Amino acid sequence: MVRAVLASIKVYSQTLQVTQAKAACFKTLTDECSKLNNQCLLDHIKDGSLVQFKLVSLNSNHSEESLTEGVHCKKMKLISLALYDIPSLHNTKQDHIGSMLFAESFLDSCIQLSGGCDVNSHVFILTSCIPRHQIWSLRMSGNDRKMHTSAPSLPIDFWGEPLMTQGDISMTGTWTALLPPERVVLTAWTHGVTVQTSDYGSVSLLGSDINSIALYDGDSMSKVTLLLLKINLTSIMADRLPPHVYSEVDERGMFTLILAFSPHTKAHTQLFGNVLPAWKMESQLPEVKRLDELNCNIQEIHTYLQRQIDVSFSSETWPLKKVSLTMPHLYDFLEHLTTSCGLYGSVTRDVYQSLMVSQNTKLESTDDKIIVTIITGAPGSGKDVLADVISSFNYNIINWIVFKQSEECQLDMAHLHQTMITAAQTSSHWLLSKTTRLIIVAPGFCDTPEVVRAISSHSDHSFRSLFHVGAVTLCIDPLNTFMEHKLTLPMLTAHCAQGWVNNIVFTSQTMAPSELLDNIQTLIRSINYDVAMLKAEQGHVKRSADLDLIMSETAFSESHMERSRVLLKPYWREGYPHAWPCLPVMNDVLLQFTHPLEKHLTLINLRNLKKSFQSFPFIGNIYNVTGLLAFTGSPQFFTLQFSTLNGKLVLKESVANHQNGDNPVYKIIFTGVQLKEHDLKVFLNTCVKQKPEKKKLLMKEDLTKQEIDKIHASHHLEDLPEGWYYNGSQFVSMDGERSHTHPNLDKFLSDYLAKKNADIAQFNKRIEVESYTSLWQL
Repeated sequence: MVRAVLASIKVYSQTLQVTQAKAACFKTLTDECSKLNNQCLLDHIKDGSLVQFKLVSLNSNHSEESLTEGVHCKKMKLISLALYDIPSLHNTKQDHIGSMLFAESFLDSCIQLSGGCDVNSHVFILTSCIPRHQIWSLRMSGNDRKMHTSAPSLPIDFWGEPLMTQGDISMTGTWTALLPPERVVLTAWTHGVTVQTSDYGSVSLLGSDINSIALYDGDSMSKVTLLLLKINLTSIMADRLPPHVYSEVDERGMFTLILAFSPHTKAHTQLFGNVLPAWKMESQLPEVKRLDELNCNIQEIHTYLQRQIDVSFSSETWPLKKVSLTMPHLYDFLEHLTTSCGLYGSVTRDVYQSLMVSQNTKLESTDDKIIVTIITGAPGSGKDVLADVISSFNYNIINWIVFKQSEECQLDMAHLHQTMITAAQTSSHWLLSKTTRLIIVAPGFCDTPEVVRAISSHSDHSFRSLFHVGAVTLCIDPLNTFMEHKLTLPMLTAHCAQGWVNNIVFTSQTMAPSELLDNIQTLIRSINYDVAMLKAEQGHVKRSADLDLIMSETAFSESHMERSRVLLKPYWREGYPHAWPCLPVMNDVLLQFTHPLEKHLTLINLRNLKKSFQSFPFIGNIYNVTGLLAFTGSPQFFTLQFSTLNGKLVLKESVANHQNGDNPVYKIIFTGVQLKEHDLKVFLNTCVKQKPEKKKLLMKEDLTKQEIDKIHASHHLEDLPEGWYYNGSQFVSMDGERSHTHPNLDKFLSDYLAKKNADIAQFNKRIEVESYTSLWQL
């Protein structure tokens, strides 16, 4: 029944078909019962009316639910096999010895392959810690079943002297399904052994009953020692031994009885001190041969017993480890379950092979490949500096080709493929003297899988097969990480995902203890626990060990990296699903213009960008500015990069000649959240001298009281007209009129307006004469 149920579980886990599992159960049960040579029992089973099979799932309320054919159910499952009214050996219809029921509860993990019915599965039997056999003897009762150490009924000359009697010994067969082993009392004699069990009674084995004896101690006195007795199964021997110990019989009719001795016990000490030396001297037992290794089944039994010993001596044991003592396949199942739970539906065979790759799989040789080093990170993170630093190393033996682009939100695939062609041609040219390597400075807001996929999607297979991604490095500037509070820049945490990055380089806050850096490292560790974290102030790598990690040729291809990539994005090679969208949505806006900018205005406006930041959803915020431009008063071209969050400005003279005819075209790229071209043009207009508007002529009504008072103050001492005099506080006329202002104030105002309007007219005329060209006139 045990074999039938276990066979049924195996078939169901591989096919997800209850009908096939039931058929396998009945076939195994019939085959095993036919070995008993009991036709009455065999006919009873073939009849099927009194044999009941059940395979169902259990919900959270412990209620049974039917399983759907071909559909994997993640709930716990219950399988049972019942035999009712088992006939007796007397072959009478009314004589029944009873009924039997055997059941198991199990969980299964399943990976289904698309395009077929292939299933990779792993089963964890929850009830495996419960012994699967119960033995009782009908021939012994009362005092006959008491354990004793006296010699069996044969004369003492047949057995020799007693060498050891100990009760802390385990006995089992080679079928691992019947673990845990049974605790027995072993009496070792000069010419035989006696095993006393609590359920079956006494089992006596003379030297003539044993075909061979082997010993395995793991070459250590701290390991569990196994004594393997090879016995020929005869009808007499089958009647004397418990059935479970000879459940595994080879084609020669031989089975192995295993006796296990725990280290640091009296039985272990007496085995090596008394028993083995005596058996070596004058014994009718076969010669004890020492084994260097065990076969798979017996090795599994030894590992099972050794784990129990190791945990018993451990000062601290986790609950999960305690469970694994009685359920040795727990960790294997959890590893498989971790894989299957990360998948959605069936997977292709390529994905499956990536998941099942072994840790010891030999990596593909990269001798004839062009190694690609990918450096990514948010704009302003120092990735450009790091790429320049790396490309300066070993330039006499390595021909470095660096791919860069100005846009940060989308990969220029055509440009990348053209760079790959250039690298391949260069590699062929320098084949005998230099090694060619390609550095890709990836866009900061572009998904890393997209970059890797672009490398492997070149239309020409001959070029595509030449390139091999060595390692991926992410640059992070702690001061250029958070948009607001603890909200990181888009794609930053996605770049840290397991399987997609080998190294993370911090380019600031590294010279002294920094709480900000500590917080970011804690965040990254919660995302990716095994990524290498390096420090390189301003992107300058100084340690050779760090450089080796960044320039590694195989780190990205290691099996655990490939497995993590597939679990996170099973179909990343096909370009879907996009598991990590760039939120908030970032975009690049390219502006081209024909006139130099005012340097002081440009720098002031860039510094003031952060002051104009909007809170969530950050629409219109500019986070990075790059460009190729010139400033008024100088014919020199400059490359500009400005990061708003950290305020870092890099302004370098461009050594390349960008002059294109008489009218050079400058360009600048803004990167931010949902940027609009019109708003950016308005911003850039403030960085140049604009055409002033014409001024309107002044009227008397346009003068303010302050201006009138000022004009009066400058003229109040001028000569008065006839008939007026000043009495010290007021202007007085001969006819008695009084005033606090000069009588000729209107004339003074008219003269002032005439002078001002003449200046305005001259200013307006100069504007009409001078030519002002628009910044956007190409």
